[in-house]
Amino acid sequence: MQNVIDRTNKFYLLMSRHLFSKKEYGVLEKLLIEKMSLEQAAQLHGVTPEYVGELYEKACIKAKAAAELFSEIGHHNKKLQKLKHELNPSPAQIKRDKMEKDRQKLLFNSRFHFSGRMNGIFEALDILTIGELADIPLQDFLCLRGFKTKCKEELIAFIESENIEYLFKGFALWKKQPIEQLK
Repeated sequence: MQNVIDRTNKFYLLMSRHLFSKKEYGVLEKLLIEKMSLEQAAQLHGVTPEYVGELYEKACIKAKAAAELFSEIGHHNKKLQKLKHELNPSPAQIKRDKMEKDRQKLLFNSRFHFSGRMNGIFEALDILTIGELADIPLQDFLCLRGFKTKCKEELIAFIESENIEYLFKGFALWKKQPIEQLK
């Protein structure tokens, strides 16, 4: 365990080499790495043991202040990265934001005019937003009572006019399939 502590002390001392004066660094090296007593380090540097103790305390305070400063810099760097991300969103984030915005749009706020039959279908299904409409698989519309060729054409026209094809899974294939009319 002592070996780990010694390596840790050496690592932190090397990291803070530019933080301390030569005298402070020398005293810390003698105390932490070479395991000298305060008296031995004082004698080596030609000062009193009290001065070595004061120097050690000052160095610890300086190291603590530097560590807090680095922590604060790290915190501000994270905030900066967050702001950069908000100001310059990635293409994937732009796509997600557009998708969420499109899903929240209300059907009756659309520029597209729906027929009475289509409005009735939406009302029966309790669909108010484009997202709710997109959550229903397109194949399920073919099973709805009253949903015939005209309704399918109308739904295709709506989806294409709003440019929201990407919200409907399998839209390209579904729009080409004919509706089988029952006689």
